[in-house]
Amino acid sequence: MSPTRYSIEARAYNILGWAAHDFWVLRDGQGNVVGQLHGLATNRKNEIKPMGRIGYQLKFYHFGSRAILFGLNPNSSLNYVKADQRYQLVFTGTPDDVLARWDHAVNVLDYLNGLGIPYTPFAILGLTPINSNTAYALLGRLMNIPVYEFSDYWQPGWRNADKILTSSQLESIRYPHALSTTYFIG
Repeated sequence: MSPTRYSIEARAYNILGWAAHDFWVLRDGQGNVVGQLHGLATNRKNEIKPMGRIGYQLKFYHFGSRAILFGLNPNSSLNYVKADQRYQLVFTGTPDDVLARWDHAVNVLDYLNGLGIPYTPFAILGLTPINSNTAYALLGRLMNIPVYEFSDYWQPGWRNADKILTSSQLESIRYPHALSTTYFIG
């Protein structure tokens, strides 16, 4: 990665070899991970849990050194990036271009967390799954970057971002610039 290029990549945290928790990673010009954006199951005590249950909420989180700059790093030891994970570089550009999109999404986290979104555990049949993969898709749309689908994994909730925000709500808070000075890799 060029020192003048930052990037955003989609990543899939493998769950038992057949399912995935999708999330976003921000890398600096040297390829260092400086941020992660997640949607995670959170209990009533505001504790992040690896598996959601009925009564939990979907909360949006920002981890990494960039999060510390925003004062948004509730647990600095959390790191979902693993060496053997599947990932896809989806957006790269100057630091200003990339950070503008990333920071735009970060600035919407409080609003999203204020919605009190119920977490749907285990994609229970008959209920629309709202989970980490829903958050992943929504955050990508908010940054106005392509949302990569990891086709080899089951990713319940991936297509349900419209169950959190209507299309008009999304349009009103989406990053306003189309991809032009940067490029998509996919």
